[in-house]
Amino acid sequence: MNSQLTIAVHILAVLANREGQGAVTSEEIAEGFGTNPVVIRRVMSLLKKAELVKSRPGTGGGSVLGRPAEEITLRDAYTAVTIETGSVLGRQSGNCRSNIPIAPIIAEYLNELYEDAEKVIIRRLGSVTVSDFRLEIANRARASLSKVSPQ
Repeated sequence: MNSQLTIAVHILAVLANREGQGAVTSEEIAEGFGTNPVVIRRVMSLLKKAELVKSRPGTGGGSVLGRPAEEITLRDAYTAVTIETGSVLGRQSGNCRSNIPIAPIIAEYLNELYEDAEKVIIRRLGSVTVSDFRLEIANRARASLSKVSPQ
């Protein structure tokens, strides 16, 4: 599975959570995700191309959602990060060794399985908006906190 999707969803969730409170910098997102800001900016550029995010460079700059969280699905994020690769699942290429006769057959079948799995993934991601995702995270955070501190 491609980590860019995970990073993209994290970015969108953070921006949705801070909606109406101003722009968020790639440094802030990177710190929360535990990665380098360059990694965040690389994925952010894909989200900007897909118009899921708007950014302002420089002092006081940062990023905000490109549209309301209710109008962005996780499928949109998936599409943004797979525009160049076509998939977050690996694909078998035609580089199979000729000395192993079943290698191309294995590759072909794996590609069929990955294609089927990807259809399921895309359908599921299309059913969850960034707003839904943010709400679910908030609910899980509350539930987690209530387990730690009894009332």
